[in-house]
Amino acid sequence: MAFDYAKAYQQFIDEELVAASATAWMIPEAGKVRFTGGRDVEISTLSTSGLGNYDATKSDGSAYPSGTVSNDWTTYTLAMDRGVKFALDRTSPNDTNFLATAENVIREFARNALVREQDAYRIQKLYALANADTAHKGTHIMSAALTKSNIIEKVCGLLQTVRDDAEVMDGYVALVSHKNKSEFLAAATGTYHSITFGAGVSINGVTYDNVMLLDDLPCIFVPQSRMKTAVTVQTGSGNSGGIVSATGAQDINVLLAHCSAPLAVSKLDSIKQFGPEENQFFDGTAIQARYLYDLFVPTKSVVSLGAIVEPAQAAGGN
Repeated sequence: MAFDYAKAYQQFIDEELVAASATAWMIPEAGKVRFTGGRDVEISTLSTSGLGNYDATKSDGSAYPSGTVSNDWTTYTLAMDRGVKFALDRTSPNDTNFLATAENVIREFARNALVREQDAYRIQKLYALANADTAHKGTHIMSAALTKSNIIEKVCGLLQTVRDDAEVMDGYVALVSHKNKSEFLAAATGTYHSITFGAGVSINGVTYDNVMLLDDLPCIFVPQSRMKTAVTVQTGSGNSGGIVSATGAQDINVLLAHCSAPLAVSKLDSIKQFGPEENQFFDGTAIQARYLYDLFVPTKSVVSLGAIVEPAQAAGGN
């Protein structure tokens, strides 16, 4: 029986993503997503009807108005179809003496290149969805350069606006560009808000260390390079691949989302490994991986997104 590389390496990738990704909490729980073949997936949405009037005069079983429960499966197509090929020469000291085994290569790829790409893609897509929400864009997308004097006011103000519009008070997560950590440190004294650094927080079953708590809002610090209003997906032909900031992109200072809103779906569609004896193209091991992923937000949950964006004239470089 052929060895199932995809199943084995998916475990390595999942371990590294959970350990290093700022957006691993966006992966939905098991059972909420099912793969239907190819690039299509189905995502479950559970909904119920509201209360009706109780009629105490009825004794035939109709005193309680009938409610409805629906579990709808919506089909989505994964937009990102990505691939990579690695070559490990059989006799090269750089390959053989540095423990460049297939597992080590896949783990290194996952914890660095894949983490950066998926974080950047997910964050930018959440911003794009919030920015496309015409009903709430004007108040959920703020333009502000954050400073010691305004950072708490701006973040708490955005959180309150999103809470009111979404009608959900708890369960929000903030992704904050790391450059703004010093502003929070400076603002931590002399405020009636509670600011705690270095907290351990579990979000959707994913544990994060060194989280900042602004009152009850967990804030995960993210490299600014992953928090951009627009990105360019590189093809890998003639460039180093991955995702980079697009020309003219602005820095996202803060991205706010309810923990149940983003649904990040990914799968290692296939991975092939050819040893030196099987490989017909060079004397060494070849690893080929194809990875599919995307992020979705149910229409009713878009209202729970918000962002603070650096003004265009002051935005950082690409």
